Amino acid sequence: MIRRMGIVLAVLLMVAVAIPAFAADVKIRGDFNNRFMVYTDHNDWLDGESGVLRDGTSGETWGEAKYRMWFDATTNDGKVKGVWAFEVGALEFGKPKAADGEGASTGGGYSGDTINVETRWLYTDFQLPWACEKARIRMGLQPFKVNSFFWAETIMGVTSDIAVGSVNLNFAWLRPVRDETKDSDDDVEDLDAFYARVNFKPVDGVQAGVFGCYMTGDPDEDGPATSTITSQNYEVKKFANKYELDLFTIGTDGKANFGNIFVNWDLMYQDGSIDGANFSESYGTLTNYYEGAIDEDFDVSAWFAHFDVGMKIDKMKFTYTFWYSSGDDDGDDSDFDAFLAVDIDRMDNICIFEGGFTDDDYFTEKNYLLDKGFIMNKLAFDYKASKKLQVGCSAMYMMTAEDIEYINPETLEKHSDDEVGIEFDAYLKYKLYDNLEFAINAGYLFAGDAMDFFERDNRDDPTMYSSMDGDSDEDIFVSTMRVRYKF
Repeated sequence: MIRRMGIVLAVLLMVAVAIPAFAADVKIRGDFNNRFMVYTDHNDWLDGESGVLRDGTSGETWGEAKYRMWFDATTNDGKVKGVWAFEVGALEFGKPKAADGEGASTGGGYSGDTINVETRWLYTDFQLPWACEKARIRMGLQPFKVNSFFWAETIMGVTSDIAVGSVNLNFAWLRPVRDETKDSDDDVEDLDAFYARVNFKPVDGVQAGVFGCYMTGDPDEDGPATSTITSQNYEVKKFANKYELDLFTIGTDGKANFGNIFVNWDLMYQDGSIDGANFSESYGTLTNYYEGAIDEDFDVSAWFAHFDVGMKIDKMKFTYTFWYSSGDDDGDDSDFDAFLAVDIDRMDNICIFEGGFTDDDYFTEKNYLLDKGFIMNKLAFDYKASKKLQVGCSAMYMMTAEDIEYINPETLEKHSDDEVGIEFDAYLKYKLYDNLEFAINAGYLFAGDAMDFFERDNRDDPTMYSSMDGDSDEDIFVSTMRVRYKF
């Protein structure tokens, strides 16, 4: 008995001595976001790349919650850090549970919710032991950004950040899709991405970066012999590994400040190929003007340009924004001239992008429409009235870079247009407490004639097209609100 107690005391003593050597500073952080759709007259439009504009009003109001928490465990010397983040939501008020076998719901109806917890981040970040203090490696599920107009989302991979004087170097290997082939006679058909960036400061007040990203993958031989890319789902993350993909994206971005004047810029060029694919200019059950291409090897040649220029005067900020995302003007040839995003979330306006606070309900997350590209002209005004209160408004004139061309399947009339419309947005943010914010915004799109492509009759069958006459008939109004607690 005494011997056993001696062993236990010895073990406890060793643990007591070891704990200080392995001590870590653990911090808990959170983002508790309560969001509300105050009102929209076109809930049918906010359907993630599948939205339509039915004649008349599709009005709706709802509430939801999206909560995120994460744990940072950092050693006392700061050389190693582990991060685990999880998310619940967007958990909608009153949305029913899914029936057995129908998958999980993201609702909160009677008796609570179903399974809604998602792993957001899960990574280890550490300093290289044989390098300077400014060389770190991060591996696991992590936030990743090449450029906010090309790729900026959570992804599995290994990334590095190395500082050499005033120059920063970033390298990464990402694995968006893994093929779990076990047969020795089959090729492994993974999708990989390789990324490199150099950030530097050429002069005082100017920060610039040059980057390149190469994505490569082979088709999944167990999938369809030849799969179809559509104008509706023109985004790399929706391609998976169904095609032979070789996509090169090179670019530069940066920002500059000259007194009260500021400038931001992004410029990218894409080249490469997508082989062994079909292409169809289709949207839901609607086929567009072109017949498409069958089992083609497509050459990619596309580009994107963006800049902001603005001025800060006391508590006011004025900003002009322009961007051009190239589009494709011929859906029958073997060229992809439209810029391709990988996985992004644009929040530049409320009615087209994710600018509403209920940002799981939107028309598109991309910086373009279909495969027709996008042209944005935006004037914005922001005013920080006090430490607690900020207000702002903006006006946008938007077009597609190439005409949306389509045929009404009922009348066989041909139409084409590039005008998306003029949108006005406004917002107000107020700090109820230092870490609790109330915010409300609203946007109204005076739809241009290109939006006629998305119009449908107000009937249960969404394939009714008599309202598709070449003239826009449906404007869009969206107003959202949030109460957000961050710690």
